[in-house]
Amino acid sequence: MITAIVLASGYSSRMGKNKLLLLKDNIPMVEHLFRQLSRINFHKVIVVTQYDEVDKLAESYGYISVINMTPQNGISESIKLGVKNTDADSNFMFFTGDQPFLRGEVIKKIMDISEDGCIAVPRLSGKRKSPVIFGRVYREELLKLDGDTGGKEIINKNLNSVKYLDFSGGNDFLDIDTVEEYEKIR
Repeated sequence: MITAIVLASGYSSRMGKNKLLLLKDNIPMVEHLFRQLSRINFHKVIVVTQYDEVDKLAESYGYISVINMTPQNGISESIKLGVKNTDADSNFMFFTGDQPFLRGEVIKKIMDISEDGCIAVPRLSGKRKSPVIFGRVYREELLKLDGDTGGKEIINKNLNSVKYLDFSGGNDFLDIDTVEEYEKIR
């Protein structure tokens, strides 16, 4: 059983405005991800956000929306809020809301290599990418994250439990952080 957790509380500081609501093909960037997630049989989809617009959009898809009242505490706060709202026996697949090209087929391939107790990590040209699946055995470690520290630290401490899935080419893992990157995909 896998719960999808969408981390959508960031400040988009490099973009200068909320990138999740920027339009790509006339829909907000984060909605591209929501559409893909709606095609996959997750146990639950939890969206952690500080934004009313993202909250309402998540609810329109029937997702559980969790408001992050302390986004200034860094990404660890969003991770912990997401994990706290899952069932104890669930594994966790973490998404960022700024990957408008991520396809359901790619998500399913990552899910297919996941096993209890492992960390499933996609790689593109040898570099780790998101989304990553953490088995439920990492629940307590995820809940102990602090500040602007994501799951990378847990991955590095548990390399023997990491299963990589290598991809080559394509835009699936492209994340949009800057105005220049956004202008290229509009």
